[in-house]
Amino acid sequence: MSERHGISPAGEPVDFQGCLARVNPTDASLQQLSQQADDTPVIMLNLLRFRPRGDSTIYSLYGKEAAPEVAKVGSFIGYYGAVVTDLDPALGFDASWDAVVMPVYHRRASYLALQRSSIYQLAIPYRSAGTSRRTLYVLSDGDTVFKDTHSIAGMDASRKPLPTTAGDIYVIDVVRFAGEQGHEQFRHWANTVLPLLRDAGATPLLSLQPEVPVLSEEHWDHCILTHFPSLDAVTTLYSSTAWQLSLGARRDALENSVTVASTGIPLPT
Repeated sequence: MSERHGISPAGEPVDFQGCLARVNPTDASLQQLSQQADDTPVIMLNLLRFRPRGDSTIYSLYGKEAAPEVAKVGSFIGYYGAVVTDLDPALGFDASWDAVVMPVYHRRASYLALQRSSIYQLAIPYRSAGTSRRTLYVLSDGDTVFKDTHSIAGMDASRKPLPTTAGDIYVIDVVRFAGEQGHEQFRHWANTVLPLLRDAGATPLLSLQPEVPVLSEEHWDHCILTHFPSLDAVTTLYSSTAWQLSLGARRDALENSVTVASTGIPLPT
């Protein structure tokens, strides 16, 4: 790990410890999380690359073993999606991930309590064996880009995951703003393309603030999850002239971004 706790070294690992460092948080990054204010619920965003690539068999063993302990600390999965890996990268999609997992925790302390569970610890070797790369980031309700979205507080209060329907697509955007004006520039771009999203039948579901990188190669400033009624709706919008013309303003607003399309899948049991 680098001196910035939670930030993983880029590039391929050269030994076993390097492999573990890409999928398991360090004590230092968990300590950093424990020092945060803890009066609101959070989502722990997971982007996962399975080992073997595209095969969740081993990781699902982790999910099965960990699920009872996750429930004991009051957590539940807000969204679990399989990444669509065959989209045209020219449209801006990152196909290097296999799954998106967004568990909701009532408090950060709930997540930390889970890490101390001896039973949960027994499940971690499955995760280590079944995952070759992972991003783990604390998300909270904050200064939203899109209004009238779901909130983590609302999900926590209702104990209900985001609605998912077979065939629907969920696009997650994590972004880092460029300079002092990047945030407002991105907000302006987002509201400019909102009519295009609506015309495509799309709805922004979450607009959240990344807080602490527990395990990540990058720092991020905002996270958006948008629902589309179909894969065709995604590709039609992203390849449209109007959308392509809007991307200059988006690029000016951002230093970096990752865009991942996924389809909701049944949760491990």
